[in-house]
Amino acid sequence: MEFSINPQMMFGLSFSVPAAVADKHLKLAGAAQIKVLLWLLRHAAENPTMDELCKALNMKSADAADAMQYWVECGIVLENGKAPEEKEETPSYAAPAKENIPVELKPEITYTRPTSEQVLKRTKESPEIQFMFFEAQKKLGRTIGYDGQSTLLMIHDFYGLPVEVLLMLIEYCVSIGKNSLNYISKAAKTWSEKEIDSIEKADEQIHILRRCDSTWKKLCELTGISTPRPTASQSNYLSHWTNELKFDIDMIYLAYEEMANHTDKISFPYINKVLESWHDQGITSDIQVEEAKQQRAAEKQKPAQKEKTQGYEASYDIDEFDKMSQTAPLVYRKKADKGEE
Repeated sequence: MEFSINPQMMFGLSFSVPAAVADKHLKLAGAAQIKVLLWLLRHAAENPTMDELCKALNMKSADAADAMQYWVECGIVLENGKAPEEKEETPSYAAPAKENIPVELKPEITYTRPTSEQVLKRTKESPEIQFMFFEAQKKLGRTIGYDGQSTLLMIHDFYGLPVEVLLMLIEYCVSIGKNSLNYISKAAKTWSEKEIDSIEKADEQIHILRRCDSTWKKLCELTGISTPRPTASQSNYLSHWTNELKFDIDMIYLAYEEMANHTDKISFPYINKVLESWHDQGITSDIQVEEAKQQRAAEKQKPAQKEKTQGYEASYDIDEFDKMSQTAPLVYRKKADKGEE
């Protein structure tokens, strides 16, 4: 199918568009960025305001400002009161070279997103980066433009996630309804800290996350919790209970009931103390929980002196739980020497 411009439109009212927009930026700019530029070019002689632009395009001011910033960085649009700058050739954007610096001496790194020109250079230089942008758009179901491309490039270069791992992360986030680039970026930072840098590690991490998601849904059904997804802190607890302590949903619910019997507020630290106590004593079933309760009740009926000389094992120490803070943070035992997680 071939297309051509209607000749009648060529002689009507029209306005100019810089050739660079079509030559360099159509494949990088998103729909919002194209819209704000075309509207600005059409009304350039009127000195329009941002409020007028937002009203005409039905856009939020923050979204319009972000879209316009793309053209400012490209040098196509100038901010009021600022003269055009002479631009030097922009070097290719790449992750900094690794140095053999002891961990304790490494300075904290501030991550910055690449500019639009750096994104364009990397896209031209690397077929792998082109593939990453293309596949990310398919998985997200939308064009990502400069904002999305710069975020993904930062994740790839500075967080160190290989393209295939990053695409697996995006696919998982989309599957749970979390397809914002902000959420994906935060999740990528966590994966980077956990050194999830291969397909095998990514597959294992996604398996753990899906198990936590499943446990959360079952817990919500049993307890009436209405929150659709757990918080980051609650997810850490769920991962600890299911993957490290190896408890199933039935035992987690029993621990929830113990918590509910002694406090009106949902306290994951309280549940965690109960489950860790059971884990330390080798309690793995509701029968063992009941036996531990009966044993503790029997011990309480003994004379005080006899109780001091004869130890007993309980499923949990209720007096200690009543004293503990309801917001005590989760501490993984295997990393106790490094502080709290």
